[in-house]
Amino acid sequence: MKKQPGRAWALAVAAVVFIAFLGVLKHKFVSWDDDGFLYANPSFRGLDWTHLRWMSTTFLKGPYQPIVWLSYAVDYLLWGMDPAGFHLTNLLWHCANAALLFLLCQKLLAIAAPRTETAPRAWAAAFAALTFALHPLRVEAVAWATARRDLMCGFFFLGALLCHLKGHEEPAREKFWARWSFVCYCLCLLAKAMGIGLPLVLAVLDSAVLKRRVRWPALLVYVAPAAAAAALAKHGQAVTGAMKLDAAFGWPQRLAQACYGHAFYLVKTFWPSRLAPMYEFALNFNPLAPRFLASAALGLAVAGAAWALRRRWPALWAAWLCYLILLAPVLGAVKFGTQLVADRYSYLPCLAWSALAAVALLELARRRPGFGRPLVLAGTGLISLLVTLSSRQLSFWQDSETLYRRVLDVDANQSLARNNLGLVLESEGRMPEAMEQFHLVLEQRPRFASAHNNLGTALLRLGRLQEAEGEFRAAIAGDPGLPESYNNLGLLLAHRRRYDEALSMFETSLHVDPGFSRAALNRREVLRRQKAPAR
Repeated sequence: MKKQPGRAWALAVAAVVFIAFLGVLKHKFVSWDDDGFLYANPSFRGLDWTHLRWMSTTFLKGPYQPIVWLSYAVDYLLWGMDPAGFHLTNLLWHCANAALLFLLCQKLLAIAAPRTETAPRAWAAAFAALTFALHPLRVEAVAWATARRDLMCGFFFLGALLCHLKGHEEPAREKFWARWSFVCYCLCLLAKAMGIGLPLVLAVLDSAVLKRRVRWPALLVYVAPAAAAAALAKHGQAVTGAMKLDAAFGWPQRLAQACYGHAFYLVKTFWPSRLAPMYEFALNFNPLAPRFLASAALGLAVAGAAWALRRRWPALWAAWLCYLILLAPVLGAVKFGTQLVADRYSYLPCLAWSALAAVALLELARRRPGFGRPLVLAGTGLISLLVTLSSRQLSFWQDSETLYRRVLDVDANQSLARNNLGLVLESEGRMPEAMEQFHLVLEQRPRFASAHNNLGTALLRLGRLQEAEGEFRAAIAGDPGLPESYNNLGLLLAHRRRYDEALSMFETSLHVDPGFSRAALNRREVLRRQKAPAR
């Protein structure tokens, strides 16, 4: 069998990415969802029937991601709960994606410029893959153990695209490769529903790149898994309460978020400054604010330019369409969570810009043959700059305190990050610093139930019971659906021997969350004390 030179290039690309992100292996888990998903969650730690059933049915914190849970289970069996092992697996998935993107770009360039020599195509494809994989926007997906679903979704998404192109290369085996493309699509959706737009991306590829009529009947097979993934995603967000802002978030706000989101990832791709792990909604969300209007104007300008150049440069129009298709699920049409945008959401959509970069670079090299060496030097300089920026961004993920302080450096009004920073400080016994953070949160958001509850917990640990009781009651008033507040107030009342009131709090906590085991244990303990003979 003839050796394919592309494989060596792909391995080289993966090796560069691995070395650039190697520092992530020294990082700890962070308390932003790594706790609930991983280090405080025993449910995935094994491959017996009980664990597999849980993985295939759970909607923990919203997403339905059975194959991601399976990969976490393998991690646990290999290296226990050592965060280095989980980070290593994330990094390997990312390296594999860089290699697949190289192979994909190489195939696209071979179709777009079949008469071009192999070496220029390989350089252009390698440049595209490296600028994608080493970009600071990719750091969140790699450095955050919980974001593995983005990496695995990307892997199978790229696999589906490669199988589709392989079917074009081998017409006699087109049905064979179409089946594998469909399998990859299903696996992609079992990692994260964000890959749902793949059939439309395939249609764009057929029309703009392969120059053939879109085979809509062949793409209809993708409808069933797409519909199932959409339903599961919406159900998961609903059952975990992540969509409770949906009713209060009208279409003007959703349109503003969509305009801002599609402009944000585009701008940050070219100017990746002030990136942060969290971008929370402003308390007073004004859809007519200048940044939202400017985002809408930018989007219209880019769309207009792409449309005007669609015949002269169809690759730009194809990339713009694919970008919007892949970004659509996270633009806010269905509102969930408190994030305005997130770096990890760029993982799939920005594949389109990387492929476009490969096409543009090869076209420039073909038209200006003398620019070969300057292009290589400029490309090497850009990649070196991206490595530096990503290395700095990676350092913000080394532990929870560093993570939240970075968020607050970018935007001091991020109340969720400040509340989480307070929890980190409290867990380390730094009570005055923790309470300062909780007070600052409540100055910004006086009815923030979680901050009231956390401040009450800190006061309880310091023995300031009267103040703690006031904070727990304020938390309940701010959010009657927060079971921890009832449980903590019940503990305080039990400490004061007000057992009937304590029992009422524990029962209310269990009514809000029947699976809240701490409240059940505390209720049992209070019942035991009530039955115990007085001394």
